This record gives sequence, C-alpha cells and structure tokens, in this order.
Amino acid sequence: MDKLYDNWLNLNNSFYRRLVYRVGIEAGFFSEYNNMILSMLYCLTHRYRFLLDRYSNFHTAGWCGFFEPFCDMVIDHRMHRRSSDWRYSIKKTLRSHSLKYLSDIKPYLCIWRKDLLTQDVFGKARDPRMAEKHYFIPELGIDGNLQQACSQLIKLTWRYNKDTKICVDTLIHDLSLPGEYIGMHIRGGDKFIEHKIEAVDKYFDCVRETITTKNLFVLTDDYSVIEEISVRYPEWSVYTLCSKEERGYFHSSFMEESEDFRQNQLIKLFASVDILSNAQQFIGTYSSNPGMYIGMRNPNICTGVDFDHWLLW
Repeated sequence: MDKLYDNWLNLNNSFYRRLVYRVGIEAGFFSEYNNMILSMLYCLTHRYRFLLDRYSNFHTAGWCGFFEPFCDMVIDHRMHRRSSDWRYSIKKTLRSHSLKYLSDIKPYLCIWRKDLLTQDVFGKARDPRMAEKHYFIPELGIDGNLQQACSQLIKLTWRYNKDTKICVDTLIHDLSLPGEYIGMHIRGGDKFIEHKIEAVDKYFDCVRETITTKNLFVLTDDYSVIEEISVRYPEWSVYTLCSKEERGYFHSSFMEESEDFRQNQLIKLFASVDILSNAQQFIGTYSSNPGMYIGMRNPNICTGVDFDHWLLW
C-alpha cells in the first residue's frame, strides 16, 4: 500500500492542470464516493492533478473525518455541483454576487480558468464510453477495464483513520461472523426512485451452486427484510448490522438527523461493505451505489439481481 500511495502522489503531483473536487455535496455517501473514484480516473487519463475540497456533507471534518488523506486538501469556497451544466453555475454566481451582466463576472471566470471544479468533470467521468476503454497506468498497477482500474483507486483511498478503524473493527468483531458466508445488499426506503425493489426470493435464486455455506450477512436499511428472510429461509443463519428500529432509508430524512447519529450510521455502513466485499459471493443490485462500489472493489464475487453485469450509471 505504501508503494501504491507513493506512486500515486508522485504521479498526481506531476500534473500541472488541477481539479478541485468536492466529495459530499448533496447525495448519499456511496453515490459521492463512486463519483469521486470515477473523477480520479478521469484526471489520471487527462493529466489533471486531483485535489480535494475540505468540505463534505457527511462529516464536519470532511474526508479526513473518516479516512486518511490521499492528496492535498484545500478550502474552496467556489460553487461545486453534481452537474456538468456550466451555464447554471454562471447564472448562480451572478445571483450570489448581485451581478447583472455577464461582463461583470469576468473576475470569477478568471479564477475558474485556473482550476476545474467538480461539475466540470462530473458528467465526463460518468460517460458510458469510459466503460469501453482499456486503462494502462503502470505506476498504479492499472492494466485493465474500468472496474479493474477503479479497484486500484479504491485500494488507494479506502483507508480509515485511526478512530474509524477502531469503530469498524469493533463492529465486525462483535458480530462474530463465521469465516465462510455470502453477502446480500437488499435495499428498501427511497431505492424505488432509482430502480424497482427486487423480491427477496430473487436474491436467493442467485446463490451460486458452488456455495455450500448457509451463513448470510445482509446489508439492509429495513429490518423487515431480515424478518422476511428468517420466516421464508429458516435454514439460513442471518447476520446484519441493521437495528430492529430501521424501516427504510430516505436520504432527505437522514440528513435532518443529528451529526452523531449520521456518523454512527455511516460507520455501520462502512463495516457492512467491508464484510460484503470479503464474502464468498455478493448478491445485490448494480443500480444501487453500494452494489456499484463492490462491483469495483471486488468484481469477481458479484452477482446482480437487476442486471446481468456491472454497469456505469
């Protein structure tokens, strides 16, 4: 890991043009994280130095509230959006500075020309054509498709800080999960906005014939899923970090909770995806952001119930 980190720093810092990226603008954590990984890959292929803005919507300390830094961090008060519509940004800047004419915005345009911001690469990094390319970045051990390239960038960035690691390790230890298990991500809540909710039976239909264990870890935001599995599949030993009080995740409601509550829930989410990523088989929806993430982190174990193969959303 130290060699990968050192090689990344040397390569990233060798680029003259810069992108200042804000991870944690308005969406859920894995939506923000996945887009950051894709944007990092865009920067590598187009020779932009990747910088992180210190602000995030998931921790008052930004990225370093949960993770170790992996690039230079800056404080950037310019507008960052999960959009590639530069015209909207200019109009919003005019309004925010009480400016009326485009000529009045020239000082701000001069600043923009020095750096790219989140919205300048957001759409480009998610271009479906990215998934058709072969990536060769020998300094980082990248020689493969989009998933394989992103897997290396996840290794680089998914490094907990000391406090987060203690919390995640404690949750996993206290779960007493057996050595062999499969994992499922069964999402409820506002998931229907992205894709239809898949029936629990469909997940079990996807269990590979080579799987002999009956140990199952489930990442879910709705404990009724656990109750349903316990009734319909009593032969399975089910493990989860979902509490009995949880009955579906809705992002807008989640963001209204206290800072401590949201941080504790994210720690549980991190522990859950670590568990899923080490399962003998992962079964989930590629249309969900945790499914997209695990499809990049450990693609060989993944089975989708919504699509036959991982895809770039």
